Amino acid sequence: MAAALGAVRRQRLPCAILLSSVLSVTTAVAAGQQPPSADELRSMYCVEVIRAEIDLQHHLISASDAAAASAVTPELRQQWLDTSVELLQGLKKLEVVRYRLQVYMLPRIPALDSFALATAMRQGSADFEESRAVADRCAVECNSPQPANQQPPVCSISCGDKTSLSRVSACDKPTWLPP
Repeated sequence: MAAALGAVRRQRLPCAILLSSVLSVTTAVAAGQQPPSADELRSMYCVEVIRAEIDLQHHLISASDAAAASAVTPELRQQWLDTSVELLQGLKKLEVVRYRLQVYMLPRIPALDSFALATAMRQGSADFEESRAVADRCAVECNSPQPANQQPPVCSISCGDKTSLSRVSACDKPTWLPP
């Protein structure tokens, strides 16, 4: 019986050591990560928003270039080329903002709670998609002809909730970042 008990203890000992070491490593990692500040969360939110805006800008530039290539008149071609130039200028500004956000966040990320940072990024992505849907809906409704007797215009009703749009647009000028 004593021999059997000794064998069980020897089998459990390696498991206990393994469990103990995993727990100590996990605790050390968790203890090393601190909760992000409001500015850090906002920065990670905006990293994702700006990434999505840059992707959209690339798509719009490609579409504008294609439209310029297939324009039937020189005037129309020039309008599309002018649009491409404006889009490229906007892209440059977005890339500067992304760079500033990355410079601010990259040294901080290893010490911060990665779950909270990932949650902020998912929220940024969701808000960007929602704001795009609102903007698309508003553009369609506000650019369609309105009957003279319709008050208030349909577009102002559908565009009334601009919460996500204002959160997303705040990322274009991250005033909380150091200069």
